[in-house]
Amino acid sequence: MTKLNISKSTGPDKIHPCVLKNTASCWAYPLAVIFTKSLEMGTLPLDWRRSNVTPIFKKGNKSEVANYRPVALTSVPCKILESLIRKKIVEHIEENKLFNEHQHGFVKNRSCLTNLLETFEEWTSALEEGYGLDVLYLDYQKAFDTVPHRRLMVKLKWYGVGKSLLNWISEFVSLREMRVVVSGAGSQWEPVLSGIPQGSILGPLFFVLYVNELPKLVTSRVKLFADDTKLWRVIKSNDDVQKLQDDVSKLNKWTDEWLLKLNFEKCKKMSVGTTPDNE
Repeated sequence: MTKLNISKSTGPDKIHPCVLKNTASCWAYPLAVIFTKSLEMGTLPLDWRRSNVTPIFKKGNKSEVANYRPVALTSVPCKILESLIRKKIVEHIEENKLFNEHQHGFVKNRSCLTNLLETFEEWTSALEEGYGLDVLYLDYQKAFDTVPHRRLMVKLKWYGVGKSLLNWISEFVSLREMRVVVSGAGSQWEPVLSGIPQGSILGPLFFVLYVNELPKLVTSRVKLFADDTKLWRVIKSNDDVQKLQDDVSKLNKWTDEWLLKLNFEKCKKMSVGTTPDNE
């Protein structure tokens, strides 16, 4: 609690992080009791399952909804519990070496920079040997918003999340409500039927685990940064072109099975060096 950022906004419960941080000694025991009961019973207070969504303008026409980025504000006390749960899940995943080595998003000691450096090293080696590469940049349709809750629970159970915690997570992700708040005025509360909870501490970890198996499905090289997927293959002959296409088909089949659709309009192909396609 003493590490809370007091510049952050409140959630629907209107409990400010500044209050929690400056009165941590008073709040610690009551919150510990509430957290323990919540985990034991697998239930959460309603305010912990609600989000105030504030639209932030990006660029373009202000009358276009697509030109706004939604920022979800959630309960600060719930985020404290989420951080404790996340720590334990990550410790379990790391101890059992379950994180895929090609995932660089939201993983300790990995970042966008490590993703780029590893990619650059492999591409440079291929070019120095006189080979070219075909690279595919894959984009998902609203990836975080479309993850199905039941399938997420299947994944978490497979990774070893216990029954009581799984019950808590199930309610945390599936019984949510949100509303849009602009200039202090809020819309009606609406149920959230799918997706990773936006603005949460656990959300990014859940998505990383949801797509964790992707690199194992293909024979081509893959680097991930959360939902950003980069797939490539060194092209030594036309057979390599076909193998890359086969891998794309495998990934597309996976997205159909796990309801995480690709946005083909935003998927891009790039050829680096000399390949059969650009000789």
